[in-house]
Amino acid sequence: MKGKISVAILGLSYLLFSCGSDNKDIKSPANGNMKATVEVVEIQPGDVARKISIPGTILPNEEVQVLSEVSGRIQTINFQEGQMVSKGAVLLVVDTDILKAQRAKLKVESDFAQKDEARKKALLDAKGISLEEYEKSASQLANIQAQIDLVNVQISKATLRAPFSGRIGLRRVSEGAFISPTTAVTTIVQENPIKIEFSISENYASIVEIGQTIYYHPDKSNEKYSADVYAYEPQIDVETRMLTIRAKAKNRGKLMAGTFVSIDYDLGKEQNAFMVPTESIIPILKGQKIFVVRNGMVAEVPVEIGLRTAEKVQIIGEVKAGEKVLVTGLLAVRAGVSINVKIVKK
Repeated sequence: MKGKISVAILGLSYLLFSCGSDNKDIKSPANGNMKATVEVVEIQPGDVARKISIPGTILPNEEVQVLSEVSGRIQTINFQEGQMVSKGAVLLVVDTDILKAQRAKLKVESDFAQKDEARKKALLDAKGISLEEYEKSASQLANIQAQIDLVNVQISKATLRAPFSGRIGLRRVSEGAFISPTTAVTTIVQENPIKIEFSISENYASIVEIGQTIYYHPDKSNEKYSADVYAYEPQIDVETRMLTIRAKAKNRGKLMAGTFVSIDYDLGKEQNAFMVPTESIIPILKGQKIFVVRNGMVAEVPVEIGLRTAEKVQIIGEVKAGEKVLVTGLLAVRAGVSINVKIVKK
C-alpha cells in the first residue's frame, strides 16, 4: 500500500513539473531557491525621427453649391455637366419679365413723384406750403427710386454666374422649371490645387508649423506626392483630443475630392528619447507599465507612450539611462521578485 502511494506522489510531481516547464519566457530552475533568468534590454537616450503615418482626405481648393438668388422660371441653362467654366461665366438665366414690368410701373410713378416734388419745392420757396408737406413729397420720390434700385438688383441677380473657375457638377434643374433661392442648381469644384485634411494627436500639436512638408499617396497606390502645411485649427477638439491640419499641393495625380489618402508626416526629431521593444509594454487599466530591474529585483514603472516605429515604442516616465527593461518573462514575474538577467540587444 505504501509503495502505491509513493508511486502516485512521484507521478503527480512529474506532471506538475512538466506543466510548469512550458513557459518559454522565463527559465524556471530545478531548485526553487534559485533565481529565475529573464531577458532585458538596456535603454539609452537617443534621437528618434518624429514620423507618423495617419489617414487624410482630399478636399477641393474651392467648392460651392450653386443657388439662385431670385425666384422665377428658368429661361436658359448655359452649362454642361462636367464642363470647365471660368469665373464670371453665365450659368443660368431666370425669366425677368415680371420684374421688368414692375420696374416700368415704378418709373412712371417716379416721373410723377419728381414733378410733384418740384412743384412742392417751388411752393415751399414761395412760402405757399409748410416744410412738412414738401418733405412728404420728397420722401415719396426717394422711396420710389429705392424700389427701382431694388428691382434692378433682382434683375441683375437673375443671371447666375460662376463665382470662380472650376468644374461643373451634375445639373439639378431643367429649362422651364420654377426655382427659388433654396433650389440647388449644381455644384462647382476647383480641383487644382487641392487641400489635404488630417488630424494628429494633441501630443504633437506644439510642434506643428506652417510650411512643414507632408507626403501622401492614395489607397492602393505607391506613388507619393508632397504638400505643404498652410493652416490648422486654433484649438484642440475637446472630444477627440486631436488637432485638424490642412496642407495644399498641385493636383498632379488627378485626385478627386473626398479621396482617402495615407499621410507620412515628418515632425523633425525627438531628442533624448527612450525606446523599448513593443513587447515590453504591459497594458493596465489606466495606461501602460513596464518591468525594470532595480537592485536585482523587479519593479513596476507606469509609463506613457510616445513615438512608435515598426518594432519599438517611446516610453515617457520615471526611467533613466542604463535602466534594464524586461523583454521576456512578463507574465511570470511580479514586483519585488529577485531575478537574474540576460542582457540582449533588440
